[in-house]
Amino acid sequence: MLVKEILSSVDVIADGYVKSTTYAKIGERLARTHNELYREAFVMAVEAAREIDDPPTMFRALLSIGYSMAKAGIKSFRRVYNSVLEDSKVLPQSHRDVVMKTAVEYLLSLGYIGDAILFASEIHNEKLRNKVLVEILARNTALIGRDPLKAAYRLRRNKLVLEYVTREPYRSRALAEVVKGYLYSGNYENAILSLREIVDRNLAKHIFKEVVFYLKDKGVLGHHIDLLENVADEMAEKLGRDFLPSLAFAFALSGQGFSAVRLVRKVGGEEVLEDIALELLLRDGDALPGFLGALNEEEAESVGKAVMNAILERPSLGSDSIVRAVENSTGSEDVLVKVARYYIVTGKLGEAMRIARSLRTERLRSITMADIAHNLVKAGRVEDAIDVALEVRDARFSSILISEILLKALEQELPGRVKSWNGSRH
Repeated sequence: MLVKEILSSVDVIADGYVKSTTYAKIGERLARTHNELYREAFVMAVEAAREIDDPPTMFRALLSIGYSMAKAGIKSFRRVYNSVLEDSKVLPQSHRDVVMKTAVEYLLSLGYIGDAILFASEIHNEKLRNKVLVEILARNTALIGRDPLKAAYRLRRNKLVLEYVTREPYRSRALAEVVKGYLYSGNYENAILSLREIVDRNLAKHIFKEVVFYLKDKGVLGHHIDLLENVADEMAEKLGRDFLPSLAFAFALSGQGFSAVRLVRKVGGEEVLEDIALELLLRDGDALPGFLGALNEEEAESVGKAVMNAILERPSLGSDSIVRAVENSTGSEDVLVKVARYYIVTGKLGEAMRIARSLRTERLRSITMADIAHNLVKAGRVEDAIDVALEVRDARFSSILISEILLKALEQELPGRVKSWNGSRH
């Protein structure tokens, strides 16, 4: 009895749209509880919608009613949607486009991709149609990731929708979704090859990186690296050679140092290599050794200096593995001095001494030895500091260094044993 009273009370709602959708929502709840009055509720909903004077609002109400029917499991909701599809043709194009877009939103929410494509294809405004089609693609692609068993079917849907997308930047966005669909379904080669068709530069960079990182996570990047390099070249030919450094960084970040360096060499410039190395240092230092190992001697010297300067400025960025990789990548003594300095700063004086002894340039060797000796004095190891000073080959520099060490040791010793003197009392 209460349900009938509720249904009869809905009639007091003045707004036709709210009245009709309220009937529909009541019908949805009744259907879910197997109350036979749900049929009456939906009939009243449709009747209330038909009484709305404004046609666009009437069609929106019917779509909302159909949505409630679908959520209640009533398959005849399609009859409601089909009636809207046909009857709305009397509307001006701009008004009908809004109705079609609303239908797509409801259908995507329900997961009815095929029906959504049909309604989207009826949108007259090209920009709006393309935008809505991309939304359909994104939804369909997400479903590929959730339900691999239907992947082939949904991939065909992606191809179908792509044919309708004709305008940039929407076509590039659609292609990005197609690429993702191939990735989620394990069609890695098709995903890589599809990258070539994207013409939006920023999106192309983003999706290329996404492909590289996805393949790395799946443990198959190495199997596809040659194809990725070839596609990167093709994309650069179309989008500009300055496009390559971004792609190279994606390779470097994924541990493919040699591929990254090969791409950078095509545009030239050690500065680009330095930028990539410094970005790796900030974002993922673990990827830096592989990148450094791919450099030739000249490149390694330039990049090594840049990396060590950054680390000496912020020692927290460094690690033994990174610094060791810098050391192993180059024989440049200018770089090795910086490596030694890092070891001194971090208290690894034995490692610093090892490098200092390997230096052939007298000036650099002496400077590094002096640095080590002064730090040994600070640590209270005066005898060790003198031993280091004696290893300096320049006799005059060695003598001056020993003198400084002894005087420094005296300064550290006196304050603890002698009270400060303020002059003679006499």
